[in-house]
Amino acid sequence: MKQTILAGMCASILITGFAFYPFLVGNPQNAKAFNTEFEPTGVTKHVTFIANEVPVQVAPDNALHPGGVMYNAYTFNGTIPGPTVGIDQGDNLTITLVNEGKLIHSMDFHAGLGPSKALSGSVQPGESADWSLQGVNGGSWLYHCGADGLNGVWEHIANGMYGTIVVHPQNEEPAKEFSVVFSEIYNAADPGVFNEVNGTGSFDIGKFLNQNPDLILTNGMSFKYVPSIGTVSKLDLNPNATVFQVQPGELTRWFVTNPGPNDGVAFHFISGQQDVRDGFNAEGNSYGVVSMNDEAWWVPPGSSSVIETIFPEEGIYVAVDHNMADVVKGAAFAILATPNATATDHPEGSWVPPLGSEFSGGSQQAQWVSEMGSEGGGTNQTGA
Repeated sequence: MKQTILAGMCASILITGFAFYPFLVGNPQNAKAFNTEFEPTGVTKHVTFIANEVPVQVAPDNALHPGGVMYNAYTFNGTIPGPTVGIDQGDNLTITLVNEGKLIHSMDFHAGLGPSKALSGSVQPGESADWSLQGVNGGSWLYHCGADGLNGVWEHIANGMYGTIVVHPQNEEPAKEFSVVFSEIYNAADPGVFNEVNGTGSFDIGKFLNQNPDLILTNGMSFKYVPSIGTVSKLDLNPNATVFQVQPGELTRWFVTNPGPNDGVAFHFISGQQDVRDGFNAEGNSYGVVSMNDEAWWVPPGSSSVIETIFPEEGIYVAVDHNMADVVKGAAFAILATPNATATDHPEGSWVPPLGSEFSGGSQQAQWVSEMGSEGGGTNQTGA
């Protein structure tokens, strides 16, 4: 009975969406970073995604979650999130989706324009699909699983099937770049903070419908990049955390993605300010039209924003979702501004294939580091 009601609700939503389709998608959204006229590069890059259902650790062992938290995730290439894809504006990208799981999976690339470019179509277990898109509009874009023609898309996103594709504008200024994905976990086995989770959890549709996530992940784990908080009264959060490192005074660029599936992210740097590069003017010669030196920037569910900042002096900075309940659930990461930062010291899961690079996917980070060497400074772009 419950499944019948839910299916009816979803059908009504889809019918309403199709009824207004010409009005809603007649023009792409105007949230584009560094958008300019561009020339096709003639470059074609390729990425392969392996869809599967695998257990993933989503919280470390700490006082908030004694013993840590394991979760039955849906993944691209075995990780939450899937690998960050990087292409240049004007590049062509070919994509292969291989379904090694037990469920129907698919992909929706928000950087694609038109169904044949954005959507893979439903892929049965044991089958694969190929399609391609061009990097038309520069910026940072979400990709995610679309389940079986949207049937169950909410669960596939909530379970970890998402990631970021960066389309580097041809006029992009060099900067040290990082990708960070904020996302939610709705876990049927999680009894709440300060309690141990028994066994490996799975999706809880009740918590999902009530918009009550148990965890907020940053690149796949609660407090992945936060060792501890507090000075007088210290709370250890993740003894294995690696913090972001930048040089004082250097330009840094953050591709902040929010697949949701429900909540927005009020993104803020503690002790810092930020410029948001998600707009463009009619002449196409401006980095953006949103206010500079924002204290917080709203990243809605289903979107990705390009945020720049300079950390002016040495020390620890912290980035948070300024929803304090979400901070308790894991929505924070630490940045160390130090002269010892290098161009190649990106924490796991945060590297972006840079402008002008031969690389296309985050799994190629080790090869890129080997080619770059241990360079001083922080800017991680090549060919710019």
